Amino acid sequence: MSVKGKVVVSLFGLSLFAAMLVNVLYDGRVLMLDKWISGHMHLLREPCFDPIVKMITDINGIFGAAIFSVLVVVLFAWLKWYRDIVFYLSVTLGATGVFVLVKQLVVRSRPESAIIEIGGYSFPSGHTTMATAMAFALYFILSEKTQNCMVKVCLFLIALGWSLLIASTRLYLGVHWFSDVVGGFGLGLFWVTAVGLLFPMKPYSPAQ
Repeated sequence: MSVKGKVVVSLFGLSLFAAMLVNVLYDGRVLMLDKWISGHMHLLREPCFDPIVKMITDINGIFGAAIFSVLVVVLFAWLKWYRDIVFYLSVTLGATGVFVLVKQLVVRSRPESAIIEIGGYSFPSGHTTMATAMAFALYFILSEKTQNCMVKVCLFLIALGWSLLIASTRLYLGVHWFSDVVGGFGLGLFWVTAVGLLFPMKPYSPAQ
């Protein structure tokens, strides 16, 4: 992705996050949608799906994300992609710190319709923030290793799909409001592209 493209995406992510933040802080209209979605989510739930959804969401939980990140770093070290390791760790560790800080500042309660026990505050969704940041970090890294447009498109769709999948699991489990996951998606998108602007990817070379 070009520098101009990253700037546009970064501003889009920041705008999305800011819009949700303002609605949460000042009881905006989005909160009506939050309550409606939360109140009707039970219509989509099936007991047989609950453990599957929980398993998927745990992949991007604290332990799942940590284990995955270690594997990524080990693989990149083996491939000697040292600059990419710095970029990936800057994205993941930075995104973690940012969403934790925002949670502590906003102090929003979670929905009462949760079907699993979970502590902490609600806004933004940490799972969604991290899923978006991690997935698009890998997209930026891997897409710069190829000139094949179809491969780039597939990598983008995988990154977007994973982010939205994790966001949907948080809504299904009732542990987040709709604005939480939208805000988390925006925050993750903003952070990964902002860091990407500070870490220009090495241009593709067939000799690599």
